Amino acid sequence: MAKVVLHIGPHKTGTSYIQRRLFANRARLEQAGLYYPDIGPNPAHHILTAKWIPNPDFDRSLKSHGGIDALWTKLIDTYAPKDGTLILSGEPFTRLEPARVDFKELAGLLSPFEEVRIVYYARDPIALTQSIWQEVAKSGRLPAIQGFVQRAITTGLASGVPVDHNLVLDTLEEGFCPDQITIFDYETVKTLPGGILQALLNVTGSDLVADGTLKETKQANTSPDPLAQLLATELTTPARPPHAIYDAARRALLDRFDKAPTTIFTPAQIATLKAIFVEKNQRFEKRAQQHSPAFSMSPNRIDPQTHVTPRQVGPGVTAAIARQIYQLERIS
Repeated sequence: MAKVVLHIGPHKTGTSYIQRRLFANRARLEQAGLYYPDIGPNPAHHILTAKWIPNPDFDRSLKSHGGIDALWTKLIDTYAPKDGTLILSGEPFTRLEPARVDFKELAGLLSPFEEVRIVYYARDPIALTQSIWQEVAKSGRLPAIQGFVQRAITTGLASGVPVDHNLVLDTLEEGFCPDQITIFDYETVKTLPGGILQALLNVTGSDLVADGTLKETKQANTSPDPLAQLLATELTTPARPPHAIYDAARRALLDRFDKAPTTIFTPAQIATLKAIFVEKNQRFEKRAQQHSPAFSMSPNRIDPQTHVTPRQVGPGVTAAIARQIYQLERIS
């Protein structure tokens, strides 16, 4: 019988890179006894969460499979009897709003497999909150920073994604035991040989990244400079900013602050987020060590002492952006 490794994200922890690289190397993976199925409509397996989280984007693909129940049945019947390991990957497994996966029911669905492993990458909540805001803004929706931060503080969620990792464990433990759950610290594993993909493959017992036989793919879904993105969206809201406006903001920041890292958060917001998440992170770290004894949570790296914040964007930067936009208008 096969084993199954389910990678559940979350968003903004290199998930698109992992999924695209596995998808591009399906044949090589199968030679090693690893199965990464193509079930559409993208390189990931988000569609499997449609059993609990309705998504009209999946309707066409689900129809071709005969519905979500038929897709799950086919997947289990095809792979559970095999020798080897089935790898599934989908960030929506960790979403908690507007609907969420029933992990007790999921455990039942996966029970035909010899062994089930859940893999989750924990990222510092402040950096994660920022990255999720950036992703939502890229999609054309422009959430107000103050409300976004306040919701992360009061609910532990950012656009439905848990930034309080305790919420993830609460739901996972409804269906799975500690020895079925592997938790990685995102900042740690991305610096190790083979990075985040090899960390996932280590759970399967494979060293395919290390042996150099996997095809490379383009880096996926990288985030723009945070503060430049914020400035660009504020200039064009409610419309989505064109790339030229973002470029103007980025150049202005580079001219003023060189290559210093930036953040969308003010110093006061950073201080509030730190105060809230210190205790939550400590509690999560202790809980996570029941699942992964070597786990240690990386500290927050977004700091007003090292990062350029919106409070530092004075008239000089604003004027520089305006000049560049004016020049673009003249050229066009």
